[in-house]
Amino acid sequence: MNPRPVPVLPSGGRRVAFIGKGGAGKSTMLAYLLAHWKSYGVPCVGIDTDVPGEGEHGTLYVHASRADLGVPVYPAPAEPQIRQEAQRLCPEKGVCVLDTGAWERKKDSPHLTVMSAVDVVILCLQPTPNELERATSVLGYVESLKNTGARVPDLHVMLTMVGKGVGADQLEAKLTAAGYPVLASRFKYSSAMGGPAYVFGKKIRVKAGSDMDKMAREVLGVVAR
Repeated sequence: MNPRPVPVLPSGGRRVAFIGKGGAGKSTMLAYLLAHWKSYGVPCVGIDTDVPGEGEHGTLYVHASRADLGVPVYPAPAEPQIRQEAQRLCPEKGVCVLDTGAWERKKDSPHLTVMSAVDVVILCLQPTPNELERATSVLGYVESLKNTGARVPDLHVMLTMVGKGVGADQLEAKLTAAGYPVLASRFKYSSAMGGPAYVFGKKIRVKAGSDMDKMAREVLGVVAR
């Protein structure tokens, strides 16, 4: 389906976390990425670290339990075990992705644990006026990792839930000027039937040359570095 070559990942695999506020489209986007990477022949797994309430699991895990994404997706481990499980489950020459709940910068948030467990962090930002401040908050969290002596992941930004207008372009210009690496791919908002707003619990359609295919390839290239 995809004759173009894909990056060769390190023998121990790579771990990547997607973070951002609630409603940034992280879980939906990860369902697409996992399905596409599987179609490329890349070994991959997902860990959903978001447990929104007692007896509930995060959106990515629920989606995978209702529709086969082609790869295993695991529910949230206990916070002290996140790093260990991410290392244990990461496939050889493959990718382990960690989905997260809404971004919170506080001492008991699991985000610092998640970020210390991965090689790459993708910060998902919606093109709204307060998102540059959120990016600053995440960068401060990365600095917290440096202060603890932990390994610091590579940080990249992806603009998500992008609609019409110039807001995304303006935000990208500000982020780039501030020194943040911004991915070329954007996760576009669409309320059209069959679009991202309606894929929850459904099998993901993989189409070579689509925007999602291009996004999957770009993210995989970043993760493989």
